[in-house]
Amino acid sequence: MSGTGNTSKLLSYGLLGCAVGMVAVPIYIQVPYLYSRVYGVPAAWVGSILLISRLIDAILDPIIGLWVDKPSSSSNRYKLPLLMAVPLLLGGMYVVFFPFGSGPTQHALSLLAGLLIVHLGYSFSTIAYQAWGAELGHTDKERSTFVAVREGVGILGVVFAVSFALDAHAELLYWGFAVSLLAGMGLLLKYAPQPNVRAGHHHSAALAGQVQLPSSWKAITKPLQNSPFRKLLGVFLFNGLAASLPATLVPFYLRDRLGLDESFQWVLGIYFLTGAGSTVFWVWLASRIGLAKSWLMGMIIVIPAFVIVVLLGKGDLYGYIVVCLLTGFALGADLSLPAALLAKIIEDNGERGMAEGTYFGLWNWVNKLCLALAPTVALGVLQWFNYSPASIDHNTVFQNPLIWMYALLPCALKVIAILMMSASGLIKQSASGQPKGELA
Repeated sequence: MSGTGNTSKLLSYGLLGCAVGMVAVPIYIQVPYLYSRVYGVPAAWVGSILLISRLIDAILDPIIGLWVDKPSSSSNRYKLPLLMAVPLLLGGMYVVFFPFGSGPTQHALSLLAGLLIVHLGYSFSTIAYQAWGAELGHTDKERSTFVAVREGVGILGVVFAVSFALDAHAELLYWGFAVSLLAGMGLLLKYAPQPNVRAGHHHSAALAGQVQLPSSWKAITKPLQNSPFRKLLGVFLFNGLAASLPATLVPFYLRDRLGLDESFQWVLGIYFLTGAGSTVFWVWLASRIGLAKSWLMGMIIVIPAFVIVVLLGKGDLYGYIVVCLLTGFALGADLSLPAALLAKIIEDNGERGMAEGTYFGLWNWVNKLCLALAPTVALGVLQWFNYSPASIDHNTVFQNPLIWMYALLPCALKVIAILMMSASGLIKQSASGQPKGELA
């Protein structure tokens, strides 16, 4: 595609990722701690609210994806859902950041309402945004470059979000998010490379008129007939669960296990910035050995980090920095490779420019399932064992539910993802016949 090597074009596409990162991080890292410890909402309630809101949201994702792919008179079918996302995200994040009412019950209801609005806006924006990017490359390097720029720039939003405590700096975080969203959306719609359009060839053409549920359901699930996609989705599920559990419990681990207060929250910036910086390496590696094999290597190098996490104790700041560097480096693979691998599968199946929305609708459904299950399982287990920092002997590692949920279970899930990837055949398929084209 012409213009893929133009830095301004890449950034015009990728800068919206900053706002996207600022949506995800507060909800999955800061909100559970904020509502359970600051607003006094029971941890199990918070986990259930996150699960319920995500499940409702996830049900809509495949439908939204199919709708995004329907024939449109517009030259770019992704513009409408992106524009629809703006007021939903602005309104929903305001409710999440500034809950109405007083007391645990009202704060819980406010959280649920805010999350439902945010998730709907997030679905419209991310499905259309990812599908747009999936059309902007033909080689492994081109695909992973667009994804890496989007996700790498998104790290800036993540770092901004984790640099401030949500309870003390909600107003700063909200207005930073609002400016980033409006600026990124404007640049994307006006200056980014345009996706390919194949009028009259959309697999969801049945939606041009009145939609019938059976045909819609068949269209929604059609990507699951693609064996490589099913295998990739399985790997993505277990790898996502392995990442989501620690993400939920980071504030608890820092305070309860390491004894670090919120002034040390900057260590998370090391993790995210390392992830952003390492995308350059992973894009380069993918152009040499393929997307799937590179992602497998990224998963493998995380395993030692789980061992270190189990061994750390009070005041082990430098040990945790090592963990952040190691897992952050592997994060770069998770950021830049899986979505690029999905784009390759779509093109290999002859559906480029026709079905990206439907594929990414299912993709986001699995991603949100991981994000919904993680806080529910993690916070539910802590509640089940009546966990509190004072009630746990931190020298007895294997009797500490925080360690199980933060390190041991995620390690097991990561191993399952590694084994599934190794047995999937995706590595051979990704490496075979790959043109090593440079960005023009």
